[in-house]
Amino acid sequence: MKAAIYARYSTDMQNPASIKDQIRTCQEHVTAADGTTVQVYTDAAISGSSIKTRPGLQALIADAGLGKFDTVVAEALDRLSRDQEDIAGIYKRLQYADIQLTTLSEGDVSELHIGLKGTMNALFLKDLAQKTRRGLRGRVEQGLSGGGNSFGYGVVRRLLADGTVATGERVVEPAEADIVQRIFAEYIAGCSARKIAAGLNQDHLRSPRGGQWNASTIHGSRQRRNGILNNEMYVGRLVWNRQRFVKNPDTGKRQSRLNPVEEWVITEVPDLRIIDQDIWEQAQVLKSRYASHAGNKRQTKKRLLTGLVRCGCCGGNMTIARKDRYYCAARREKGTCKADFGIAAAEVENRVLDGLRDILVGNEVLVEEFTTELKAELARLKNRTTSDEGALRKDLAEVERGIGRCVDFIMSGDGAPDSVRERLTKLENRKSILQAQLARSAVSPVVSFHPNYADFYRKKVGELAGLLSNEATRDDAMTAIRSLVDRIEVRAGTKRGVTDVTLVGTLATILALRTNENARSSDATGGTFLLVAGVG
Repeated sequence: MKAAIYARYSTDMQNPASIKDQIRTCQEHVTAADGTTVQVYTDAAISGSSIKTRPGLQALIADAGLGKFDTVVAEALDRLSRDQEDIAGIYKRLQYADIQLTTLSEGDVSELHIGLKGTMNALFLKDLAQKTRRGLRGRVEQGLSGGGNSFGYGVVRRLLADGTVATGERVVEPAEADIVQRIFAEYIAGCSARKIAAGLNQDHLRSPRGGQWNASTIHGSRQRRNGILNNEMYVGRLVWNRQRFVKNPDTGKRQSRLNPVEEWVITEVPDLRIIDQDIWEQAQVLKSRYASHAGNKRQTKKRLLTGLVRCGCCGGNMTIARKDRYYCAARREKGTCKADFGIAAAEVENRVLDGLRDILVGNEVLVEEFTTELKAELARLKNRTTSDEGALRKDLAEVERGIGRCVDFIMSGDGAPDSVRERLTKLENRKSILQAQLARSAVSPVVSFHPNYADFYRKKVGELAGLLSNEATRDDAMTAIRSLVDRIEVRAGTKRGVTDVTLVGTLATILALRTNENARSSDATGGTFLLVAGVG
């Protein structure tokens, strides 16, 4: 027996030594069975409710198909997963690879274990979640923390008489409370969240996450009641159960969903008030007014280069703002960049499209490579079609032989059992399907192009702009163009009102490696192309 051992413990609250104990007991089991441990896989402080985010288990599943071991040993089935779908999938994959799954608790695992234990483990998770939420609600109703901590407060830990540590109590942190009061005061005085964030960053005051402040940290989401200006803790109201988290079954990642307001739990904690009631109410009136104005704004459509345009001054993102122009987000949201210029989105897009068109058409090496690759692909398609047709004819001949054998048996006069007649019916159906597939392949020749591949290539590249203006082809064209671009760097030019736009991307890197000449300018080195400058 060549065994792989899997061990896992769930959270940081458990003892990391748990994994060592699991490995030791599993190794003892393998040794007692005269086996050899060839690999040990572990996942530390990771939940058992999803396998998507567990690298150790993912590696085990990948190695299972490589024949590295013939048995997987774990302490119990729930160490592999508590999710019914996941544990069934793991079992199927191991069975397909002819690998025995054994646990110290269940022994050799069968379909019965998967069904029963999978259900029990799923119910355990649900029951645990309900008990945890019930306990947290009780703490919140006592004015204690239900998890997490807001900016402006510190966590108090007290040693109790029985030696345990009391947690969940909070106290106002004076330095952070001063910042909260400053934010509210400046906001009701007419300062925007962006201006407030810029001032805090200029004064080198750290944000709740320890980095720089930005506008979203301050104004947050009114619906979810997050952000400094929406946090009711600052007026002595502890709000719990605003949202719940669910796991995406495909990615295993948590996503938040807002709970109905009637399910929220609100407890008064006057000792934790930081903001006076009148200041709070003034701020909420202003936020409501601004929100109604913002709701009338038109929705900005996604631009061709959304997410790809970078500020050449600080390296941060440039985002669309007024009049469809790109501006440095770090300057607008945080006030931490000196780039005070903007550039029209259409200007950047036109430069990039013109640049890509010139690069794609003007480089003979690329044109030649396209021609070579297209010819090779057409040849592959033709060969595959021929191969598929041959396989169909081979299958058809085998089916016809089977039909002949069934007919001979029936004609022998000994009497044909129902199983032979059923077999004959299935073979006749299979014959009809194969004949239909052969007929389709005969009338579906491989697509061919005009023999002048280079002209075809140049024609298609020249149609890029037209494809973007056509709603039917816009999405595919955007995807194709964006795949050629890693980022677009925009910086102020040497002359006032002039901006330089540089394309950096996969296409640029390929051309830089395959040619020794500059494809666009003398600055086109290291996989970048300086596009034609113009007035921004």
